[in-house]
Amino acid sequence: MRRAVFAAIVLLLALATETQAFATPRAFWAPAVLRCPTALRGAAPRARKRAGRLDLAMAFEPPAGKIKGVLFDIDGTLFDSDPVHFAVFQELLAKEGINGGRPIDHAFFNTKIAGRQNAAICADLFPGWDAATAAKWSDSKEAAFRDKAVGKLQAMAGLEEVMTCIDALGLKKAAVTNAPRPNAEFMLNVIGRYDWFDTIIIGDECERAKPDPMPYQIAMQRLGLQPGECIVVEDSLSGARAGVASGDPIASPCLSDPCRNLDARHLYANLASH
Repeated sequence: MRRAVFAAIVLLLALATETQAFATPRAFWAPAVLRCPTALRGAAPRARKRAGRLDLAMAFEPPAGKIKGVLFDIDGTLFDSDPVHFAVFQELLAKEGINGGRPIDHAFFNTKIAGRQNAAICADLFPGWDAATAAKWSDSKEAAFRDKAVGKLQAMAGLEEVMTCIDALGLKKAAVTNAPRPNAEFMLNVIGRYDWFDTIIIGDECERAKPDPMPYQIAMQRLGLQPGECIVVEDSLSGARAGVASGDPIASPCLSDPCRNLDARHLYANLASH
């Protein structure tokens, strides 16, 4: 499925730089003449065919020919890292007595943790902790993630094709994440793509992290681009909210709940107001 998601994004990028297009959850593609290089033209029909079998939540309605950059989330978007994060949170939260000392389930993880900044997670789960205690716990949690992730992280299937298309189209690119810098650098170095991005924006280093749009706004500023000139690629509801609020169209495979079943046009039109 994830390869099909990225195959769809390859087609989406080609359409975005040439003509107006949008995708519903059933992945309807507007007719277009592709600008992807010859090597990728042959892949486009296959991408369209794959996309037709997917139930994606893609919100995408950019002005024709205006897309100049792509802003990627990292966790869960470039990598299927959620299973590692989930295992670490299950262990550490049980030790802290959260959920009655029982391991959390996926519903808890997806609604209270996925895509959120550590400070916000700790504020909700441990309201009695001061900032220093929360920061120390978060640092130990992230170290545990890196230890557990060694040898387990792989780029999402299809990511290399997306990156090839971005390079061929001459688009600018940024990584925008709520992960702390050591994690972001660790994950990007796993696939040798740390230097591929023109800039890397860390939520903890911004005045406000996702779901606030500030990290995406800063990414656009650093790339010299305006709202509406980028595609935001996200997998979480928190990240999708930030992208929409920044004024950019969203390509959100929504591989994790709770955004999996959102209507795409509702997602695009209404997230910014929530």
